Amino acid sequence: MTAIGELLQRVPFLAALDAADREALATAAKRRRFRRGEVIFHKDDPGESLFIIDEGSVRIYLPSPQGADLTLAVLGPGDFFGDLALLDERPRSASAAALPETETVALSRTDFTSVIRSRPEAAMAVLAAVAERLRETNEMAGDLAFLDVGGRLAKKLLELAAAHGVQRPGGILLDMPLTQEGLANMVGVTRESVNRHLAQLRRLGAIGSQGRRFLIRDAEALRRYIG
Repeated sequence: MTAIGELLQRVPFLAALDAADREALATAAKRRRFRRGEVIFHKDDPGESLFIIDEGSVRIYLPSPQGADLTLAVLGPGDFFGDLALLDERPRSASAAALPETETVALSRTDFTSVIRSRPEAAMAVLAAVAERLRETNEMAGDLAFLDVGGRLAKKLLELAAAHGVQRPGGILLDMPLTQEGLANMVGVTRESVNRHLAQLRRLGAIGSQGRRFLIRDAEALRRYIG
């Protein structure tokens, strides 16, 4: 099996294919590397490719004319994005940018839709992934409506720990590049507001740092902070 074939096998809807079909897709797929901070596509661009992350991480976000983007998701190796525009043939619904230097594998619309049309199992896996992202979007809307800034920040740190955390002697290290501005974009507030709450969480012993990475020292304290 080729390296791209192994990556495709990690994607739920492609894992539903037989090995020969996956290898055919792997042959047609194109590797694309993006520099740190480089935009992969903009909101309202035409959707021509599905991307699968091999190395690095990608931020999916809604741009704002005022510059305060709202981050919808941070995706890592094995995750895919760009599928919605390929499913409904409408423009991109959000923007995507590489966080660190990132390598992806891109599948064209033609290759993607041929898989979906010919394999019901693959189509159901794609629908499940889209449904899960819709649930996450609904939960984010609820957080914006019902949680204060501190609660949204604490909840986001716990979510990032679950998705990108690595256990260390002093706690859970968020193994991803993350700035105060990046956190502010994830919870929909200003960097200054996030900075005040981060300082409070540090005083409570809930978080710390290891180099330039955030360290979750006390997850239970973060849960209490949500309330």
